[in-house]
Amino acid sequence: MLLLAGCWDERLYKDHTVVSLVGIEGTYGEMKSYFAYPELQSGNSEITIIEANGIDVRDTRLNADLKVEQAMDLSMMSTILISETTAKDGLNKYLNVFYRDPTNSITAFLVLVEGNVKDYMEASKSWTTEAGEYFARFIRSKEEVSIVPNRTIQTAAAILYSDGMDLVLPYMVLKDKDKKRPELGGVGLFSKGKYTGRVLKPEQSRFLGLLLQERGRKIKYSTLYNERPLSFTILDVNRKWKFESPNTMKMDYELEVELEEFSDVGLRDVNKISELENFINKKITDEVNEVIEILQDEKCDALGLGNFLRVKNPQMFDDNWHETFANLEIQVDIKSEILKTGLIH
Repeated sequence: MLLLAGCWDERLYKDHTVVSLVGIEGTYGEMKSYFAYPELQSGNSEITIIEANGIDVRDTRLNADLKVEQAMDLSMMSTILISETTAKDGLNKYLNVFYRDPTNSITAFLVLVEGNVKDYMEASKSWTTEAGEYFARFIRSKEEVSIVPNRTIQTAAAILYSDGMDLVLPYMVLKDKDKKRPELGGVGLFSKGKYTGRVLKPEQSRFLGLLLQERGRKIKYSTLYNERPLSFTILDVNRKWKFESPNTMKMDYELEVELEEFSDVGLRDVNKISELENFINKKITDEVNEVIEILQDEKCDALGLGNFLRVKNPQMFDDNWHETFANLEIQVDIKSEILKTGLIH
């Protein structure tokens, strides 16, 4: 028992500067990083931001350590903000440092930002919560409705090092004139680990979530049907993928739908329900095909069709997969079933 006494790996908060939000921008040779952490000033906790330059991300962190009274600790890091310039140069080499330190948090969210990273870091000073946790809660809320997929340092690594799937990341913008409140601009598309510069808008990215069939996510959609508002939620998605030929992919989706708003007493009629299901099938199919067309234009296999092909038909997969994906004929068949009509009378 004596040998087990004590904590050999004890790390006290009072000895460390606990960083919750990190921002990186620039490329090798001209990197700049930002680190946000809470600091007690005049009896109140305020967010302090440290800015440091360097030749790479590790160098900027070492230089940032020279500006704080305690060693920086990234074990509670919630979010990493990444500039478009950095992302276009390829993410692998810039995230490498976060994988190598065992004390770093690998569950931190990765977020692309429009414009200067510093603006988003400065905006965090006006929030009462921890800077990084604000972004983390923001992204989690959008995950629940399938507008953005779950992409952390850990989950992104598996994709970045895969030849059969491409990364997509939440994309945030600052539109208000005071630059105090960031909002979601959509999801940024990557090809071979590099940001393409193309963004799926939020109304499009939710259908990417449908195609990815992420369990436990709800997809909300509103449109007009016969000049009446129609709102519904896709509760569950079941899919079947099959390569009909080397150049043709068949994707069948079965959707379970709940109507949220539709003022039509005719919903008690089975024929009316069937008519409405056909309308939803066509509407969703059109939306999905638009998303797939954008993905193919950008050679962004965010669906992981390459990984699917490697498992089902490994002899068909080669190093030229992204070109193959861009020219692949993808046939989508949507079938919806309305389980709940939302009637209150």
